[in-house]
Amino acid sequence: MRVEVDAAAIAANVRALRARVGVPVLGVVKAEGYGHGALASARAMLDGGAVMLGVVDLAEAVALRDAGLDAPLLAWLHGPRTDFRIAARRGVEVAVSSIAQLEAAADAGATIHLKVDTGLGRNGVARGDRAAALARAVELVRGGARVRGLMSHLAGSSREADLAQVADFAAAAAAAEPLALEVRHLAASAAALALPESRFDLVRLGMAAYGVDPAGPGAGDGASAAALGLLPAMRVTAAFRDGVAEGGLDAGLLPAIGAPVRVGDELARVAAVAAGALRIEPPLTGEGVLFGDPATGAPSADAWALAAGTITYEVVTRMGSLALGAHGTAPDPALAPRRALELGLDGAPRRLLGELVGVKRVEAGLGVSYGGEHVTARPTTLALVGLGYADGITRAASGRPVMLRGGAEPIRGRVAMDQVVLDIDDRLAAVGDPVAIEHASAPELTGMVGPRVAVEVAGAVPDADAMELLGERIGRRLVAGDAVLLIGPLGAGKTTLTRGIGRALGARGTVQSPTFVIARTHRTEAGPDLQHVDAYRLGGDEGSEAQLDDLDLDLDGAITVAEWGAPLEHALESWLRVEIERPLAAGEDEMDDEADAPRHVRLSGHGPAWDAARLRALALEGAAR
Repeated sequence: MRVEVDAAAIAANVRALRARVGVPVLGVVKAEGYGHGALASARAMLDGGAVMLGVVDLAEAVALRDAGLDAPLLAWLHGPRTDFRIAARRGVEVAVSSIAQLEAAADAGATIHLKVDTGLGRNGVARGDRAAALARAVELVRGGARVRGLMSHLAGSSREADLAQVADFAAAAAAAEPLALEVRHLAASAAALALPESRFDLVRLGMAAYGVDPAGPGAGDGASAAALGLLPAMRVTAAFRDGVAEGGLDAGLLPAIGAPVRVGDELARVAAVAAGALRIEPPLTGEGVLFGDPATGAPSADAWALAAGTITYEVVTRMGSLALGAHGTAPDPALAPRRALELGLDGAPRRLLGELVGVKRVEAGLGVSYGGEHVTARPTTLALVGLGYADGITRAASGRPVMLRGGAEPIRGRVAMDQVVLDIDDRLAAVGDPVAIEHASAPELTGMVGPRVAVEVAGAVPDADAMELLGERIGRRLVAGDAVLLIGPLGAGKTTLTRGIGRALGARGTVQSPTFVIARTHRTEAGPDLQHVDAYRLGGDEGSEAQLDDLDLDLDGAITVAEWGAPLEHALESWLRVEIERPLAAGEDEMDDEADAPRHVRLSGHGPAWDAARLRALALEGAAR
């Protein structure tokens, strides 16, 4: 399969929309530009006249800054360990959704947009906390903080409900007058087009800028977008032979049975979408267009959405991994919430892992997420998870159980691109609490995983022999410049695992604990040396880098395995983290590295050298043996 994106169409759409709405435009390029590519989409938005760009988190903002983009940026969803000092240094404005975030961002010197919840029930300061948040913002501004904007988001449940939100937002803006705000923004694409009252000082254009009618797939022919003067920016094609093409669920396609596919001058229909293949009937051969611009004779992405029972947003966003060749890496917790797919040691998908990014108390009668399909029955607590359909949770997953603090809470309301909401009543929860969606209750996790989702490999290792075999599996995947950091208590099996790595590399000499020598180098049959390091006595941050220099290790030409390796994370660009746990038996005060007792192991990749594709390959090697 191949995804092509017409950046000129994005720019033209922004120009047309600017003329229609009559106020400045913020172009939204979150989730890799809704699957179109964040950097190319950002440049096209600016070419079309956008005055600012929006992303979901600081990781997306920093990636754009690193690519050389210096336009105004706004990020609005933050994990529990977000470092707002990075936002201040990189010139990224941040929207905050709680008093705690407001104070942290102000203390860091970041430019702030205060986000208030006017009825969407996701992130944003709850109505019950609004007065206190505004009062605190005034105090902080008097102390030198910069609160530049006020924002909210519409639920789109009905025109009347949206107008009620507009009125509530206007009331919040009036109460915020002491802040002397520069910009107030409420409307996204749908409201910007259909509800002039919602436009205020700025509108946020996402889906419409990519040539899709935000009101929905309509009749599936793309006519509604064309009527708005919008040009579809994405074209997806596949090479068919006897009705079968490579690429399916794993490539991001939804099971859109009956969706049209044009092969040459003939029209076929989707008959099946498997993990790695797409089948059409009749079984035509040639280049097929799955969706593109109907003006050129291509089927519309709306048709695929209609056949899949979803919205076009989800259809195009899921193409991001394929379009970009993107492979998720573990997000820096200072920049983004946790997003990871956990595979077993046999390569099978187990869980999608995340964390709570918001917890707030709300009133009865509040609609939750788009359309307000779930309404709170009583005063309750809403918990926000920083995962959505851009990360592999299909919109059809509403109602799926999410594991939180040992219990299961169903997803309430519609799954959004970046977020799902749990209504947890009076249960205790806190920002940062880990959550998991088990594969058994969400079989769609076998398919697409978004480009911002990392892969982790975890499972039980029954004994020392199995630990050594796991080391061999890792060792077969290592190349010069790789670093493996082993984390675990005394006797967890770190040296045993390193012995397996050494065996796979053909290390000369006996691989044993380097405790007394700090570092030992083994020549190998594989080529690069194996450097076995004991990092227990190394300090963190800058101290570890200086001490590494003293050891004179070859971090580029050799393979480095460090026991007690956590202090080295600050000194490396990329590393494989291997965490080993083994509970102590009753009455046991230390563990024997060689003991045949079960351990639990988790492998996670960090940095560009250890992306999701590499972790998947390591896991699948275990499945093949």
